[in-house]
Amino acid sequence: MNLLTKILLVLVVYSGFSFSAHAGATRHMTSTPAQQAAYDKAVALLDGWRGDPRALDAAKVKLDGVLRADPEFAPAHRAYARYYIMSSYISGGRYEPEGVAAAERSVDEALRLDPGYADAYVSAGNIYYLQDRLTDALDALDKARKIGTESPWLALNTANVLIAQGKHGDALLLYQSVIDSGTESSKAMSSAFGGLLDYYKGSGQFEKVEETYHRQIANDPDSAWLYGNYGAFLLCTKDDAEAAIVQFRMALDRMQYGMAISGLAAALYRQGISQPDNNRDFISEAKRLRQGTPVQVVTQFCHGGPAVLIMQNAAI
Repeated sequence: MNLLTKILLVLVVYSGFSFSAHAGATRHMTSTPAQQAAYDKAVALLDGWRGDPRALDAAKVKLDGVLRADPEFAPAHRAYARYYIMSSYISGGRYEPEGVAAAERSVDEALRLDPGYADAYVSAGNIYYLQDRLTDALDALDKARKIGTESPWLALNTANVLIAQGKHGDALLLYQSVIDSGTESSKAMSSAFGGLLDYYKGSGQFEKVEETYHRQIANDPDSAWLYGNYGAFLLCTKDDAEAAIVQFRMALDRMQYGMAISGLAAALYRQGISQPDNNRDFISEAKRLRQGTPVQVVTQFCHGGPAVLIMQNAAI
């Protein structure tokens, strides 16, 4: 039985009772109810993170307090690994190497304290994947499977490795199986949708891309990143600046962040070409958002594609 088959079997029983997972949950309790509440709050903040650095800061404060009281509480070290990964995120699949290295040290400590901690192996698999250590990643994920876990990240992290190995069809099955499982983890669901999006974009199935963005946003309508990502696709791949402006504004209604601001400026400049009667309004707003010429702003955001070509050929 190959690893893909094993992972799919895990997902079949995903919503069912797992003795090993239950035993792990019982073993992983802090020494006091107050510390357990602090740990649970930190995990909730990490699970709900949508790019706001304040949520990460608050999670770190909680975890620091838990580890001061109980430095051998393995789940807090694993949670710290998650914190480091999130705080080192740049964009797309890029992370600051120092943050990934710090995450590895934290998950190593969690496994030193509890060598049978399945979810720590799941996290280790992701860290090794980010370090391009694909064999180590699969080994860690297989250890998690053998120990037993109900985490959807076992499938998702495995899918990421399979994508890196060029096994896109197998990864697609894993992404879809997480969505079909109905997991309550919005972050895991978002990651699964993201995997589908990458697959459809890579294969040029743009109707599927739009359909998947709509499903993803419906599943998590409060995530600013999703609207911004959809806006970037509409502008840079489909050259639909008018629709992109709507998505970037919806992103910024939920959170002010650089990518959406830059995207809105680029979309406004591009729309100014399509609606010359309102050119002044579009350009005036875009200038307030980002410095640079219209061509520079659109090129820096999209890097290439039809919108960039049109801006380069336009005289504004």
